[in-house]
Parts: sequence; C-alpha cells; structure tokens
Amino acid sequence: MKVLMLAGDFIEDYELYAPLKALEMLDIDVHVVCPDKKAGDIIQTALHIVEGWQTYSERPGHPFELTHTFSDIKLDEYSGLVVPGGRFPEYQRYDQRVLDVISSFFADNRPVAAICHGLQLLSAAGVLKGRSCSAFPMCKLDVVAGGGEYVDYEAFSKNVHIDGNLVSAPAYPAIGVWMREFIRLLGVKVQL
Repeated sequence: MKVLMLAGDFIEDYELYAPLKALEMLDIDVHVVCPDKKAGDIIQTALHIVEGWQTYSERPGHPFELTHTFSDIKLDEYSGLVVPGGRFPEYQRYDQRVLDVISSFFADNRPVAAICHGLQLLSAAGVLKGRSCSAFPMCKLDVVAGGGEYVDYEAFSKNVHIDGNLVSAPAYPAIGVWMREFIRLLGVKVQL
C-alpha cells in the first residue's frame, strides 16, 4: 500500500516525522513530495512551540530529504493522502498543482488525514464545502471561508474529527489518535 504526503519548507517537524514513522511501521510505503523539488532534495522543518506569548514561536526543526519527485507522482497509485501543517500550507495553497492533488483524493473518496494548518490547503482546494473538520484554531476562518464547518477542539488536545473520508485534528498532540483513525480509514487492521 502507498500513501502520499504533501510537504514543503517549514512543515511542522512532528507532523511530518511522526505520521511517516507510524505508517512505515505498518509497512505502508509513504511518498513525501514537494512541488518544484525532486527526490533527494532537502526541505527544512520547523518546531512550533507555545511559550505563553500571543502566538506560538518557531524554531528550526530537522532537515528532511524528500523521498519522491512531485512531478513524477501517479495519483491513482495511492490509497490515501496525508496533509501535515506548519507554514508550508500558507504558500502551497496558491499552487494549483497541489490543489489538484487534494481534489483528486476527495473526488475518489480516498482517505485523507489533515492536521493543524494543513486544512488551509483543503479549504483552498474547495473540498470542505458541506463538510466538518478540525484545524488549528487560527485556521477557523480558512475552514469557514472554504465552506466547511469548524469543529472547535482545544488546540493541544488529543481530539480528532472524522467526516467521511477525512480525519482531521487541531495540532501535533493528537497525532497518535489522528493516525489511528487514518489507518482505520485505509482499511489496515492492527491487532494486539
């Protein structure tokens, strides 16, 4: 099974690495791509930390080597899509190629996991109309402007929201539950 993950410079470090490793642990082949970059190129991640100021601070995270080339992906090969947050959704939401990728997964009703600021990309792609989802609280207006219903969870809770093929969460503390629900949507069975 293959899953596609969208990425870009200043993606949230945890929201890239944790889902990647969780899916790899289940022998799911994850292709991490970024427009205008190829396999082997490095993107810079960021750590977003709440320190008591009016907004979170940002520190450099780990560099990440992209696994695949964006222009080479064949969308029909992927069972699901992961859309992390961080800052990259702010600029990639203006890239029609990225929006077309997202639209394709929704048109085919394939599982999509989006977290934090990743919902900005879904809003820009026009796939939230008539849907409900969670996101980082600062993205509420993006969700509503995109025609979605914003599900308000405390930003650093472990809550996730499922609406059909979409599982969403407000931020990285929910990654474990978020991935568990995405894995269920993929039809992967995990037994203890």
